[in-house]
Order: sequence, then C-alpha cells, then structure tokens
Amino acid sequence: MRRPVVLDDAWQTAIRARDAATLARTITAIERSPDFLLSLSRRIFSVQPVNSIGITGVPGAGKSTLLNQLIRHYRQSGKNVAVLAVDPSSLQTGGAVLGDRLRMQDHALDDGVFVRSLSTKGQLGGVSETTFITSQLLKFAGFDRIFIETVGIGQNELDIVRVADVSTLVFIPGGGDHVQGIKSGVMEVGDVFTINKCDVDGVRALEKVLQLEAHDRENKTGFATAVCRTNAVSGEGVEVLVQALEAALDAPQAQARRSLQLRAFSELLLNIELRQNWLVPFVQGTSGTAFFKALMQGEAQPADIVDAFRRQHHDN
Repeated sequence: MRRPVVLDDAWQTAIRARDAATLARTITAIERSPDFLLSLSRRIFSVQPVNSIGITGVPGAGKSTLLNQLIRHYRQSGKNVAVLAVDPSSLQTGGAVLGDRLRMQDHALDDGVFVRSLSTKGQLGGVSETTFITSQLLKFAGFDRIFIETVGIGQNELDIVRVADVSTLVFIPGGGDHVQGIKSGVMEVGDVFTINKCDVDGVRALEKVLQLEAHDRENKTGFATAVCRTNAVSGEGVEVLVQALEAALDAPQAQARRSLQLRAFSELLLNIELRQNWLVPFVQGTSGTAFFKALMQGEAQPADIVDAFRRQHHDN
C-alpha cells in the first residue's frame, strides 16, 4: 500500500534537505490527487526565487543532449539542479512515455541532480497542469536551477511561459523550421533563441532570421532576446548560452512573468475545483447517465448536456 504524504514538519525538513524519495512521493501525490495539489499549494509559495528555465523547441533539435550539457555546467559551478522532463502520455496508463531519465544517465549518481519525468496528460500545451506546482515544490526545496524540458513546440504549445521564469527556444538549421516558428507565433515564448547543431549547413541563414526577430521584439517590448549558437554534442557555445540564460533570469521580464504565472495557476486551481466537485459528479451521476443514454439513442444532441447541467444545479 502506498504511504500517504503528510505535509507536516518532518515532510518539510525532508523537502528542504532535497531528499529524493520524499520529493518523488510528493510529486506522485500531486499527479494523483487534486485535493493534495490544493493543500500543497497553500504551503510552498513563501519562497519564490526566479530560477526556473524552460527548454523547448522543434522536435529533434537536441534539447535533451543540450540539457545534459547545461546540467554539467551548473554542477561544475556548485549549483544544485532539478529537471522536469515533460513527456507525452501513455494511452494506457497516462504516464510519461519517453522517460528522459534514461537520456540523462550522465547525472544518475549525482546527488546534486534530481530528474523527474512528467506526463502531459494529453494536454496540447507541451506541459501538464501539474508542472507549475511541481516547479514551485522544487523551488521550495532550494534547488538553485530548475529546468523544464517540453515535448516539443507547435502552434498551440505555448504554455511553457506559464510555468518557467525564462525559456530558451531551440532551433536547428535547415528544414524551414525557423519560418514555421515565426508563422505560428511560437517565437514569443523564447527569452533566448538557441541554434543547436551549429556545425551543419544553414546556420548563418537561420541566425540572421532569429536576429531580425529578436530586434523586432526588442523594438516592440523593450526586452532584449539573445541569439546563441551551440553544439550539444561537443559542448561548444554552452557557456555563452548559460550567460544569456542568467542575464534573462536577472531581467525585468522574468519578474513581470510572475504575475502571469500566478494568475494562470489560480485559474487552474479554480478549474480543478469546478471539475472535481461539479462536473465529475454530474457526469457520473443520475442526470449525466440519463443524458448520455439519450444521446446514444438519438434523443439528445451533444449541446443538450449544458441544459441538463444547468437544470440540475438550478433545481438544487
């Protein structure tokens, strides 16, 4: 039987000591219980340093390999590092499929590195609804830097800005990825633009496009966006990327993003409350069962569920 996580003084002491087992059990409880998520959120918002970094970008850009290099650099400077690797969901179990922990074996025995795979739970935004509270838990635990790596990015996958203090958008030369990125608007999520695999053809063309985009953004917002070149295999350019990320963490936009994050998380808590205590009971109750039966028999339309829900709560 799984032991319940009790949010007492012993728990807090273990979390502050960055005990891996306690962290893992707490994150599992977050994913399994909306009530626990709410209770935890009342405990861990007292300490909020700006220290989380999103790693996102086109599929195949080498994000995990680049992240390995970033971890190595921060560990060499004496910082504790946590990684939330957000993976696609298993259709059968709902769990994470890719298992980034397998891709970060270089740091498997390092007590200063904590890696956890999170499932997207089928969400389109590249992150799960529990990612933000999990990153806050890791901040509360005292990790110096927290990386959030997403499954990839597309037109609808912009939610990294809701959970990470700053983000780097990773591109690779060729294939027209930079054009697609600009068309879909995903450029807005990057505080730093990173061109990985900088040893292949097309680097200069992509760099020029990104520099123009960065210049345009700075004119509109007043916020500067660095453009970096890296080779995640050799480590080339990683130190420059770290400097750019650290500058972004110190910049005004990182602090300004906090209000967006807190509003989004507040709305999430409200959505969870409505879903758990209003929508789920309706769907699984007498009225919901009757509606779905009528729907299958052709006696109701999908939109009629709204009227059925309103009737039930008007009657109550």
